[in-house]
Amino acid sequence: MTSVLPPFIQAASGSLGAATANALTYPLDLITTRIQTADKSTSIRRQIYTHGLSSFYDGIGTDTGATLLSSFLYHYVYSFLRELVVRRNGKSKAAMLPISHELAIGYLSGIASRSISTPLNLVTVRLQTARGSDDSSADGGASQFMGVCRQIFREEGLLGFWKGFSSNFILSLNPAVTLYLFQLYRRVMLKGKERAAPPPAHSFVGGALANSVAVIMLYPLLLAKTVVQASRKANSSNNSSQHPSIRSSIQGIYTAGGFFALYRGLGAQLFKGVLRQGTAMMVKQRIEQLVVQAYLRQRALRRVQYKG
Repeated sequence: MTSVLPPFIQAASGSLGAATANALTYPLDLITTRIQTADKSTSIRRQIYTHGLSSFYDGIGTDTGATLLSSFLYHYVYSFLRELVVRRNGKSKAAMLPISHELAIGYLSGIASRSISTPLNLVTVRLQTARGSDDSSADGGASQFMGVCRQIFREEGLLGFWKGFSSNFILSLNPAVTLYLFQLYRRVMLKGKERAAPPPAHSFVGGALANSVAVIMLYPLLLAKTVVQASRKANSSNNSSQHPSIRSSIQGIYTAGGFFALYRGLGAQLFKGVLRQGTAMMVKQRIEQLVVQAYLRQRALRRVQYKG
């Protein structure tokens, strides 16, 4: 990040960048989720024939809300904590902190943002996998959202909205690693003014590469989390397997398909991540550049008015 702008500006630009990228890549995100949950209706042709093109946007409203909220909180907490650490160490805002500090700040920011956005993420996964299930909640609109919320509450109570949250204690390393690697890319590949304000192409490539490395490192856990959140409580009773945990999901996937099954859907996830993270970083950097340019123009105008 290493931006000298106030936390609110960084958070706003980050959330707008993430929401833009989310809207552009959402159909691919939905397909990836269905591959990860071994949904038999993952065929694109079958999906279009059965439900129409609009079905590729099931849950986009909820997911966009989760993206805006999560990204805003992440970037705000990150920039706020980083500013405190920088001041304490007597460094400039643009300085790169030691890797342990960068990762710790990113990790704490990830936990904070995911603790708030997890319920919306859970509802999104349920909406994405509702087609082809016995769920009556696949009707559309606000009634669909409320139907899923009522179903989750009926099945597992209020805490059910944080189903799979335990995985976030490790998955929160993903944005931390991504952000650190993006900063490292800027330090190694760019010089001078470009390092402080990367061109759109470098923002895209740096963000995409950083996200790809982070996803590969943590993918089995990401897969297991999606499987857990997509699972629904059966009507018939007492089998504990009706409530899979992160650990049992990983074990079940490995037992059924071996090591490579733990990377089911990785290709789609990486492709989605390249487009999403690259676009998000590019839009974020561009918004921040526009804010800086607007501030400099305003300051120049004030100087002219003062002299006049």
